[in-house]
Amino acid sequence: MTSANLGELFASSTRDVFRLEVRQSYKVAGEEARLAAWRAGAEWPADVTSWQERLKLLVPRGVRMRRAHVVELPLSEYVRWEMESYRRNAEFGEEIRLIEAERVPEGVPDVDFWLFDESVVVLMRYSEEGELVERELYEGHAQAYVLARDLVWQAARPLASWRDE
Repeated sequence: MTSANLGELFASSTRDVFRLEVRQSYKVAGEEARLAAWRAGAEWPADVTSWQERLKLLVPRGVRMRRAHVVELPLSEYVRWEMESYRRNAEFGEEIRLIEAERVPEGVPDVDFWLFDESVVVLMRYSEEGELVERELYEGHAQAYVLARDLVWQAARPLASWRDE
């Protein structure tokens, strides 16, 4: 599955898009400069990211955009940096929650995934270094992922309640 295919899933979503993240760091092209600036104590850039542009298109259409991140304590440097990004994304309507790894309910898979309108699941596979290796369109029934979403969402804490822990 290509990034264009994934983009089509976002564009065609009508109700709910959910993302589960389970890694403590990712290696995403284009993030290096922002991460380095954050490490150096620079002010957060005021520009709008491509993800925030997507949020600006979907949220006003009534699409609920949600993300849950399974985190380990103490928080990794990457997760602490990502929380700053999440706070910006929340300003554009994304709902974000975090959950400590030991609190993840039974039935929640230990794999990153996207769930679109409770019917389409895309599994995200990463290398040990955190680079995206594959996006796999899940061929089975989405119900297990809908249940996983609901379980983790209910158990996770809203981003606003988190500080550097």
